Amino acid sequence: MSVRWIRTTGYGFALIAITVLLMACGHQSTPASNSAAETKPSEPAKETTSTSATATDPEAAKGKLVFVQVGCNACHMSPAVGKDYPDLRGLYGSQVKLKDGSTVVADEAYLRESILNPNKQLVAGYPPSMPPYNYLKEEQVKQLIAYIKSLKDEKPQFVKH
Repeated sequence: MSVRWIRTTGYGFALIAITVLLMACGHQSTPASNSAAETKPSEPAKETTSTSATATDPEAAKGKLVFVQVGCNACHMSPAVGKDYPDLRGLYGSQVKLKDGSTVVADEAYLRESILNPNKQLVAGYPPSMPPYNYLKEEQVKQLIAYIKSLKDEKPQFVKH
């Protein structure tokens, strides 16, 4: 990977910072030692697999970018405050206990409602602290949902007891 210094201000710096963060958050590049010159013709090329669908789903990859840009990661996947907000890893398809004692399946409709109107179905044990993100475009909401769905096989790291 080559590094170029770019003179930038404000918005350009933010894009570079986000790109660097995304690279550090699971987007791994192929090592230089795995070049075509070193592969023997009789050996098939080895494919690397990812536990997250973000590597193969373009909507989920875009959703990960929106997740970072909007700041969802600051609460939902932060070691500093992780126990204070629901961890979204492993959420999709699971049963969620709500503050009123009822349960709901974390499907696409639930995720959409939680993004656009987060105080309608509060998760048990958490305060109504998430602001509504109803200013997001429909495409961004779909991308966020795709990203959260891609985390369904991951184990939550922050669990409130």
